[in-house]
Amino acid sequence: MADRPIDQLTLRDLFTNAEWLIRDLSEHLKRSFQPKSQALAELVSPDNIPEQRDAIADTAVRTEAAALLNSDDYSQTLIEKLDRHLTAIDDRSQAAISGK
Repeated sequence: MADRPIDQLTLRDLFTNAEWLIRDLSEHLKRSFQPKSQALAELVSPDNIPEQRDAIADTAVRTEAAALLNSDDYSQTLIEKLDRHLTAIDDRSQAAISGK
């Protein structure tokens, strides 16, 4: 995906980049964010036996939470880029339809 400014991309490039961003976001959520979220949830699950739950180190929880937050930051970056592309697609499509 080109790192050119959005206003320099053709409508076709915008669609291509948006498709790439959707695929990347989907894969990231499936292969990174969701497993990290599940790992943290399992780690702090109240279903754990109290003795086991008390044995969980604070650092382990912090490490899992930090990994999830980093994954969320990446997700948010992709979502923001996708939003900019979709807004540009909408604006350019409306302009093309109205003949501007």
